[in-house]
Amino acid sequence: MPTPDDNFSESIDSIDLKDALALAAYIEQLLMTEQQWILNRLSWLFTSQSFLITAFVVLLGSGNHSPSAYLLRIALPLLGLFCCISVAIAIRAAERVRKPLENRRAFLSMHINNIVKSPKLVPVLGSSKALRENPWTLHHGSLPHIVLPWAFAVLWLLLLMTLGL
Repeated sequence: MPTPDDNFSESIDSIDLKDALALAAYIEQLLMTEQQWILNRLSWLFTSQSFLITAFVVLLGSGNHSPSAYLLRIALPLLGLFCCISVAIAIRAAERVRKPLENRRAFLSMHINNIVKSPKLVPVLGSSKALRENPWTLHHGSLPHIVLPWAFAVLWLLLLMTLGL
């Protein structure tokens, strides 16, 4: 089954260098926007988690056994878990937008290299292994924004379990 990227590859065969460079610059701007979304979401996650963990630790250390303190002992981990899951889903959404754009950037890189007769002038940085010169860099470079929201989520689940829930 052909993918939209296959059609994209065929559609750029006839464009000249100037148009290829302009299109590549536009795609790069779109990619930077998605990357900024990921960075903003991670920044928000770390900020929210630091406040929630601090509040949870202070609450546990206070020795307060009132009903509202008990409610907060449960609500803070639930809120932390909700934040982690929502950020993980939002980052996944940005990844789904970014991957086809990266493949299109790779096709444009190959096209530009073909026009100027230089196979390594512009690096090929797609999201699939076939369209990336060093495929391991994509996977390893994505680890922090894929793993960290779930790591915080596991922390909140463990804290909830220690509370007897």
